[in-house]
Amino acid sequence: MTQRWVLDEIVDPFGAKVVVETDAAGQVRAARFDLAGLPRVDALLAGQEVAAVPNLVEKLCGICPAAHHLAGVGALEALAGVSEVPPAADAVRRLLHHGSALETHAPRLIAHDRETALAMRRFGKAAMAAAGSPGHFPTTAVPGGVKALVGAEAAEKLAADAPALRDTLVALAREQVASGASLPAFGGADVALVDRYGSPDLVGDRLRAVTADGGTLISGAAAAGWDSLIAELFPGAAAPRPYLMALGPENGRYRVGPVAQLRVGELTTPIAAELQASWLASGGDAAGARAIMTVHAVEAIISLLETGEFGSGEVAVPVDGFAPDAVGVGWVDGPRGLLVHRYQTGADGRLVSAQILTPTAQNEPWLAELLLAAASGSTAGLDLEDAVREADPCLPCSSAPVGGMGLQVDTVAAEGGN
Repeated sequence: MTQRWVLDEIVDPFGAKVVVETDAAGQVRAARFDLAGLPRVDALLAGQEVAAVPNLVEKLCGICPAAHHLAGVGALEALAGVSEVPPAADAVRRLLHHGSALETHAPRLIAHDRETALAMRRFGKAAMAAAGSPGHFPTTAVPGGVKALVGAEAAEKLAADAPALRDTLVALAREQVASGASLPAFGGADVALVDRYGSPDLVGDRLRAVTADGGTLISGAAAAGWDSLIAELFPGAAAPRPYLMALGPENGRYRVGPVAQLRVGELTTPIAAELQASWLASGGDAAGARAIMTVHAVEAIISLLETGEFGSGEVAVPVDGFAPDAVGVGWVDGPRGLLVHRYQTGADGRLVSAQILTPTAQNEPWLAELLLAAASGSTAGLDLEDAVREADPCLPCSSAPVGGMGLQVDTVAAEGGN
């Protein structure tokens, strides 16, 4: 039997609208990025057989497919009672994820340094192919591990190309950190995944949150505790306004992504950690943070290549089935930040519900603050473009060249205005 899904609205992936609210005196009171054109796809998974979910989630998003692939498989592993995958499988997944980060960040460099951007993309795609995902949509992971290990020839090619790309990206990151803009301070928390020692880990199994002044709010929570960590103020909405439950709806806003990843702890790769220290000292921007995370990705891949762990060993542990009437949570820290998949099963082996919390949805309050700061000075497109590019929502407009984002700006009178 063939099943067809029909979306009842047409979404322009290149469209981007900013709504600016003014008070009775015509002064800017608030600004926000309109997420109404990005309907949530969580409901598409409800009612599906659990075993069919991996093939569905990898195609839910064409912009960050690898992150969705790994987070979805992670949620299924939680439902299957899999606490750890074999070391070789973990290494293959890390290669896929770091390669995806490079491939995702590359378009942001096209206007600034086309040759480096193309080299990043080629290397990222090669890393993903070596990890078993040669196409746009990944097929690397399965519940319990991965489908195959990395071949020697592919590993040798990556090892030959990695040092030159690393050196190029280091030079670029130093330039970005030195020229970083001074941005409005964010009063919310920073949230990212970490390893057992509290260092940022894009495929980590612990969540860490630090306050605006650097204090530790959550030191290292497991995915199983997700329901007590973060809640949506408007559940199921395109702009759900998630918040840290420890601080409540009024004060619990937070951000995710490269800025948060650099603020929650010290990176484990040496050159990126050195750049991180300079970035923190200078109060750097998101462009500098992204550049540092690309260096971290290449260094992480070089480390994987040196150990060769992804080339031998078990590919997966057995998975006997998925628990009924249970909740499973999987997450990864993608190029744009934390991505969470939460699945709830029924007694019949199907999903009763699914929650997919994207980095764009989590960063919407931060973007609103950036837009307000920009709009208070001017509603000119370039200023607002800078704000959008800083928070980096998962829309193609984020990668548009300067002046080419094509923002639609709607100015409306707030209640009590004219």
